[in-house]
Amino acid sequence: MAGTLAGWEADLPAAWRAALGPVGDHFDRVDADLDFELWEPIFPARRGRHFPGQPKGAHALAAFDGIAPQDVRCVILGQDPYPEPGFATGRAFEAGNLASWVELDKMFSKSIRAYMQLIAAARFGDTALSENFDRWPDVRRMLCDPSAGFEGPSAIADRWVGQGMLLLNASLTLSRFKVDIDPHQARGHLPFWRPLMLKVIETVMAMRRPVVFIGFGDAAADIFAQAGLAEGLADGYALIQRDHPAFADRVLGRENPFLLCNSYLEAMGAQPVAW
Repeated sequence: MAGTLAGWEADLPAAWRAALGPVGDHFDRVDADLDFELWEPIFPARRGRHFPGQPKGAHALAAFDGIAPQDVRCVILGQDPYPEPGFATGRAFEAGNLASWVELDKMFSKSIRAYMQLIAAARFGDTALSENFDRWPDVRRMLCDPSAGFEGPSAIADRWVGQGMLLLNASLTLSRFKVDIDPHQARGHLPFWRPLMLKVIETVMAMRRPVVFIGFGDAAADIFAQAGLAEGLADGYALIQRDHPAFADRVLGRENPFLLCNSYLEAMGAQPVAW
């Protein structure tokens, strides 16, 4: 990891480097007993480096591109990049190299499909679209229907970023993966990136403008707890916490986090997000 990630702060846009201040290379947080093979990729790649088959524009810190710290009004915090270098872009819940939404069915994980059910339900105000995973075929048809107005998989993420969405994962890199957490995640990538995640939360809060944090999964919940954030609406911020949408049945059917985000933003005097 040290050989790949040393000096990672140079990959941040200048505005973020200035706002965050020094974060540092926390390789001491990586379990020294972990075995990384020489052939084993760490992805997404660093800025300016290329991994065969990676999506256009992908790199480990891509979530910070195109958005200034003072413009952040919603932080979405997932867990890991998608466990396939051809899908992982560096932005949470964005699958790269997809020509159209129908190709989501090629992915083994339910996470982005359940996530898009929540998005569709929020966009159309139809909570039935996210009541359970059985509604995915209906949502897929809507995503692929030009008359429904959904952009393509990358274009929609670009629009969200343009509205002030910071699409982060608790770990910005990955090598080995298990749904129930591989040691390389739990004792390698996740602890390495945690100081940055805490610094981002501190920096965004310091901007003193309404912001909603939406966490998906245990790793996100741990980070928000360590940052001292309480779930619900507080003074100047709100926190919404859900299970990871890879466990679709635990997320679908609950109060929609994206509709709740807009309710919190409006309660704080801010404009809602056009999901």
